Amino acid sequence: MKLMIISGSQRAHSKSLLTAQYLSSLAAESGFKDSSVLDLHALNLPLWNEDFWQKDSESWSCWQPVKAALKEADAFILITPEWHGMATPALKNFLLLTTDQEMAHKPALLASVSASVNGVYPISELRMTGSKNNHVCFLPDHLIFRDIETLLDDELNCHDARFDERARYTMKLLSAYAQALAPVHEGMPEEGAAFRYGM
Repeated sequence: MKLMIISGSQRAHSKSLLTAQYLSSLAAESGFKDSSVLDLHALNLPLWNEDFWQKDSESWSCWQPVKAALKEADAFILITPEWHGMATPALKNFLLLTTDQEMAHKPALLASVSASVNGVYPISELRMTGSKNNHVCFLPDHLIFRDIETLLDDELNCHDARFDERARYTMKLLSAYAQALAPVHEGMPEEGAAFRYGM
């Protein structure tokens, strides 16, 4: 199974990217044979615009390899720092670009990163709107990386044993969901195409 981890920070060398690397280091023991990290800072996607729907749009050629990688993935992790109580513009823009063809009925773990004890609001925001048209399935569990400066170090060590245990469990849960939902993803996107935009 393939896992794609999306680091939603727009900053270079962000703690969200460090978090993505930490979760990627747990992927193999959780049942994923392959994991990759997509850094939205490095990718620097343009903001969604109507040219996106033009098949030969040169300005959106950067999206094609991302789209192909999303299609191949069996599960996702979406990571965002909490900025003003919100998910980042880069991650929201990323979700605007995704469709049911890439993500429908595949599991996704939500994770937020906070320099203090916050981090709840971005999770709520993403749960409310993040799956509307792409039909990704958010796990009921999520992870909040609080006090990130002391929680993780640059060698990807977690300095809170209880949190590390929880993260490892949640990664195994994501893997179990990926296995269980695989036949649903295979069978339903084409049949549900007429209803991809909701009611």
